[in-house]
Amino acid sequence: MRKTGFLSTGLLLLLSVLGLRGGAQTAPKNPDYGLPQGPIPLRDPRPANLLFLQFLPDNAVPLPNGAVRVGVQLDLINNLLIPSPSLGATVVEDNEYQRLMFSWHKGYLHNTELSVYVPVEWRNGGILDGIIRAYHRLFGLPANAEDDPLGRDHWPMYRSIWQIIDAQGHVLLNQGNAFGIGETTFIVKRSLLPVTSRGTLALRFGLKLPTGNTALLLGSGNVDVGLSLDARYIWGRNAIVYINIGGVRLGHPRHLPHPLGGVGQGAIAVEYRANNRDSYILQIDAAGPVMRTGNTFVDQANVTATFGYRRIMDRHTEFYASYSENGDIHNYTLPWFSNIGPDISFSFGVRWVP
Repeated sequence: MRKTGFLSTGLLLLLSVLGLRGGAQTAPKNPDYGLPQGPIPLRDPRPANLLFLQFLPDNAVPLPNGAVRVGVQLDLINNLLIPSPSLGATVVEDNEYQRLMFSWHKGYLHNTELSVYVPVEWRNGGILDGIIRAYHRLFGLPANAEDDPLGRDHWPMYRSIWQIIDAQGHVLLNQGNAFGIGETTFIVKRSLLPVTSRGTLALRFGLKLPTGNTALLLGSGNVDVGLSLDARYIWGRNAIVYINIGGVRLGHPRHLPHPLGGVGQGAIAVEYRANNRDSYILQIDAAGPVMRTGNTFVDQANVTATFGYRRIMDRHTEFYASYSENGDIHNYTLPWFSNIGPDISFSFGVRWVP
């Protein structure tokens, strides 16, 4: 009896363990598990660029019908752009933005996705100046380049200045600190081709509403509309290429000097999937200027290079982080790789899957 009872107990324990293991194996996974995660949703965030519609680099695959994604992203954007006034105008972009962006996405009709982006922005002296200065000194990196010939060490730290003075000495723009809601964006994405094992194509329509404070230049005060053509191509076993090409009709801003009526935007990204959870991303985004400052260096194309990482954490949570640079990293010798943009940007995001 004792032996039979011992065996019965052992058998029950074994079955319970197997049952637990089986339950763990059949537990629902994150619906994005094992799938390409897409680029980092970040485009050159210079102060003027944030006033207008930006098509963030994106996957060309809409969410399935009824699927929802909710996201929050923190951007730390350090601007230092003080080129020589001999190039036509005095431009000083020496500030930092902390931007908290909330997003909501939902799939409709099996081939359409609606998304909404609402940012909260704080322009101030920031927290990164001392870190960047220490980093330069630690590795013996030069602190001056064409975007700042006098060098970062020449200026006081933690300033909040956004200023444009034309060649005749007229002050066209002079802004300091600001805090508030930025511009709200609505995006509709629709598939143009079926999703295959190799690639697909989609079209995005964007509408930006003037919800930001125009007096503080957290908003343009007008509506923007645009279109973006998005492609995804699976290259080999673990590499995915994303391409976004678009154009935006810019509504006339109230307080920005010499604005332009439209701008072209583009991005290319390569994602390397290390496994079903982790991806590493290199992406380049580019766009024309949204205004003419009069300084020939500043009025070049905006291009930033971003290095990112994405991970599926659990059934409901996905995390990503990135680091972006302007042309400082090669002293503006490779403008197609990175050119005019923030001195450095860090982004951290979480996407929640119900």
